[in-house]
Amino acid sequence: MEKEYLTAAARAVDVQASETPNLGIPVDPEVAEFMGAFQEQAVTLDDLDAMLFDEGGDGHGR
Repeated sequence: MEKEYLTAAARAVDVQASETPNLGIPVDPEVAEFMGAFQEQAVTLDDLDAMLFDEGGDGHGR
């Protein structure tokens, strides 16, 4: 989608949400992503431990 369209759609959603905050507003997934609605999948400390240490190994890295 074009950035201009995404910006306009995001503004429309913002205005509607501001006018009626208790109303759920359906938003296109691409517009929602543009607005920052989806969380980034970051690496956790547990993920790092799993990558660095063998399960049941001698405790040293691979």
